[in-house]
Amino acid sequence: MPLTVIRTIRLVLKRDLKRIMSFGLIWIGLGGGRASTAAELMESYTSVRALGMGNAFTAVAEEGDALFYNPASLCQVSGFHWTMMDPYAGVNGPQALDVVNSMTQSGSSFVEKFNNLYGKSIWAGAGAKTSFVLPCMGIAAYGQGNASMSFANPAYPQITLAYGVDYGVALGGALPLIPGFVSLGLTARRVNRTGTNLPIGAATLAQLDENAITSELKRRGTGYAMDLGFTATIPSPVKPTLAFTIRNAGLTTFNHEEGPGAPPPAEPDMAIGGSISIDSLLVTITPSFDYRYLDRSDIQNGKKLHLGLEFDLPLITLRAGYYQGYYTAGVGLDMGVLALDAATYGVELGEYPGQLEDRRYVAQMTIQIGLDGGFFSLSGASGTAGGARRRLKQRR
Repeated sequence: MPLTVIRTIRLVLKRDLKRIMSFGLIWIGLGGGRASTAAELMESYTSVRALGMGNAFTAVAEEGDALFYNPASLCQVSGFHWTMMDPYAGVNGPQALDVVNSMTQSGSSFVEKFNNLYGKSIWAGAGAKTSFVLPCMGIAAYGQGNASMSFANPAYPQITLAYGVDYGVALGGALPLIPGFVSLGLTARRVNRTGTNLPIGAATLAQLDENAITSELKRRGTGYAMDLGFTATIPSPVKPTLAFTIRNAGLTTFNHEEGPGAPPPAEPDMAIGGSISIDSLLVTITPSFDYRYLDRSDIQNGKKLHLGLEFDLPLITLRAGYYQGYYTAGVGLDMGVLALDAATYGVELGEYPGQLEDRRYVAQMTIQIGLDGGFFSLSGASGTAGGARRRLKQRR
């Protein structure tokens, strides 16, 4: 879809270029000028369950997700858990159709088309993983991809085209400093990345051929990442947990294997989080928070704060949260053999929360085999560990 839209825009630009230049609306060169919106904060790995609760997951992550959110939580695993598959996919709703319809309308100038598209975007994403975890250790293979186009023109017409595909393996381990209470963890990842973020202006689209744009999007390389984690918890009916993580510790860079250069690096993400798990007979309530990018002064505080809330019931899980300044909501359904999860969340494409929201919708299916406390189950395990639904399974 991105290249189809580019072709349409390029044809319109060739037709209307003189008129655009007369208005002085040319954005000079590839990467030149100042963008009106900041780049989206790219996440190296997310789960649909986490997104439903505001991605406030540093102190909540468990089982296979712990490898990517907080490896110290691997010490909370009992028995073994094999996530056979958990594919997910998402889109940003009807905006994509609006963009395509606006660009293919006849009888309007390029300037009018851009005015209609300001603040709109196209986004689609998908991914999956398989993981196997034991107490204090785990391994996973995963892949994920995202493609997006966003339009902005308060002063200069501009398209930001982003495309990225990651796949790799992750190996994690944790050390129980105080067994059952305090643990440290580390995950090492080998990542193959393809793609880049590409700002495109009017002159660039009119003069640059599609092969050059495609070449930029084919930047490919391999990098090695390391995530560090700390968890302190007090096992009790009201289970408080404090967590600290550094994802992509030090900066994850990639070598140059294809395209005009290496893919962009993955920035470090230093985060502190907390949660309380209130466990009763029929429901587990888990409020949580994350404060991320602690060492990044260039990110607004509203983007750093994440809040989440999860209600884990016998067959269904309800979630809500706050993410980059916008609400999130999610639901999980456990049907024994598999679990289904869905969520909606807003991403900030501008400088600060509330400027330019891109609302997204994602869904995930999980199949998991586990042995927990001497009980064998085939389940998606969509909710919190030790919650009401899992205890009901153990009674079956």
